[in-house]
Amino acid sequence: MRKIAIVTGASSGIGREISIELASRSYDLVVVARRRDLLEKLKYDLEDKYKINVYSLAHDLSNIEEINRLVEDIKRLDLSINVLVNNAGAGIYGPLHELNDEDVIRIINLNYVAPVLLTKRLIPDLSKNKGCIVNIISMASYLSIPWFEIYTSTKAALSNFTEALRVELRPLGIRVIGVYPGYVKTDFHRNTIASKSALNKRDMPRGPVLDPRYIAKIVADKIDDASFNKDIIPGRIYKVAYVLNKLFSPVVKYYIKRSFEKKLV
Repeated sequence: MRKIAIVTGASSGIGREISIELASRSYDLVVVARRRDLLEKLKYDLEDKYKINVYSLAHDLSNIEEINRLVEDIKRLDLSINVLVNNAGAGIYGPLHELNDEDVIRIINLNYVAPVLLTKRLIPDLSKNKGCIVNIISMASYLSIPWFEIYTSTKAALSNFTEALRVELRPLGIRVIGVYPGYVKTDFHRNTIASKSALNKRDMPRGPVLDPRYIAKIVADKIDDASFNKDIIPGRIYKVAYVLNKLFSPVVKYYIKRSFEKKLV
């Protein structure tokens, strides 16, 4: 009997590539995103190529009621879940006082509340199946970036949640993997919500840009490795950056402060 994986944010980017990679390894899939048309195309492409079952469920996970509806849909389909990939996420950028309240709440719900509630609802299945949770976090979770503090704070919270959950769920046989990508070739930056004054001041990615297919393969390899129960930092240079940030955190904070001040000039 094939294993079943849920992938949120599956219509593009990292989520789409993880879905393709898992399909190539004969996982049945529940793919979740807002854009029904892209989900349906992904469903038919994967079913045709890999001869698996794909269930496409269009839900906006920035809405708590939609999170509950997703869980109801999974129960209605009578699916027993082996893997949960919490990938859906988005950014918001600009001076805090300019940001729309509804947008702030949506980003917090999508980036943090949705992974927490989906995990909570699916623990019984994951425990029964000795399953695996994968949280796609971000290297930004280690940084305090002005105008980007809502995003980085949600990712920092998700990082803390992931570490604590790994200890909490180990006795149940559930593995918890945190993934910390740096810059990835996706639509993330183009889709980031920006306030009016920040529209022309967004920084473009600096440093190496990773291919989402590269990340997807690493993630799928670790899902399939029953002994793996820790974090992933894709890309050698980002591993080095992580270590340097830990060693020289005050310097990194000073650089971010200086960079932000120059932006305002």
